[in-house]
Amino acid sequence: MDPASSKNKASKKTVRKAAPKYNIEFLCEGEIEAFPYKDKFEKMARELLAEEDKEKDVNIVLCSDEFVREMNKNYRGLDKVTDVLSFEWHEEIPGADEMLGEIYIARDQVKRQAPEYGNTFYAEMKRVIVHGLLHLSGYDHIKAADRKVMRARECEFLGLDPYKEKD
Repeated sequence: MDPASSKNKASKKTVRKAAPKYNIEFLCEGEIEAFPYKDKFEKMARELLAEEDKEKDVNIVLCSDEFVREMNKNYRGLDKVTDVLSFEWHEEIPGADEMLGEIYIARDQVKRQAPEYGNTFYAEMKRVIVHGLLHLSGYDHIKAADRKVMRARECEFLGLDPYKEKD
């Protein structure tokens, strides 16, 4: 066999990409029956987690405002609804080696605030998922300097600035 022809055969082989070794689960709480756009959101989440070198299991849960408000009250001491809550898993939690954390999204809050950021429901869901994933990746926005870094990363990944002068 001619070395050139074997080279051509080798270059025509399809390179198969290994399946991800971690899961991103899209779950719904209570009366919510389906997680919208989950295929698009999964692809986006995998891209962000790869960029942040945080390829571990994540649960993303779409919830009622009441559910998120209760979690916000119980875990953060804030008796109000918020759009997204993120909870990192730590070493003392069983399965923490494989699990990065969980994100809880208040569906109706996201719908209400989308126009405030000039977003559709889809775009606002995308923004809050990215926001939650960045929290799980170690970003925070309590201090002004940290907020600037986190928002810059959000804007970079989303390719837009949904905050427009909001600080």
